[in-house]
Amino acid sequence: MQFRTDRELLRAHARGEQDAFADIVRKHSPYLLRVAYNYSHNEHDAQDVVQEALLKAYRNLRNYRGEAQLSTWLHRTTVNTAIDHKRRVSRKDREISIDDEDKLGIERNTRLSHDPLRGLASAMALRNEVAKLPRAQRRALLLIDVHGMSVERAAEELGVRPGTVKSRRYRARSVVAEAMMDRI
Repeated sequence: MQFRTDRELLRAHARGEQDAFADIVRKHSPYLLRVAYNYSHNEHDAQDVVQEALLKAYRNLRNYRGEAQLSTWLHRTTVNTAIDHKRRVSRKDREISIDDEDKLGIERNTRLSHDPLRGLASAMALRNEVAKLPRAQRRALLLIDVHGMSVERAAEELGVRPGTVKSRRYRARSVVAEAMMDRI
């Protein structure tokens, strides 16, 4: 099936073509699912995040200005949704203690519905791709995306300007994302 370009799909959606947004979903959801999984580490939660993110995107598509690629805008929407989801889940986890499992009827030996080793190959490939990056790009990526530093704090740590950190991180993410897409 030949996909229309994002620009064509956006125009079609603006004209009221109902299938246009469905085509956007089909085109971008596999990538968005991988993005959500990186935050949730759980396939079920990742699917919930993508569904919620696409619903937000649908509601806010009229606010999309076209300054960035549609895939970038959808990526950011998914990341923000995943972070919000993680906060909500974290709050709920704090409210329920392990001792409450029996009260809730949760069996301690319940089998997982997904294979926890399934993502191992991808995780290892991701690690290898990050290791191949030039040192400056790798450090910018790790400080912000793994260690959770702000761009400003990472810039202080690396002794460069915030714009340099952003640029290095962007290049690192682009290279890694392209390498990971080639694996699919």
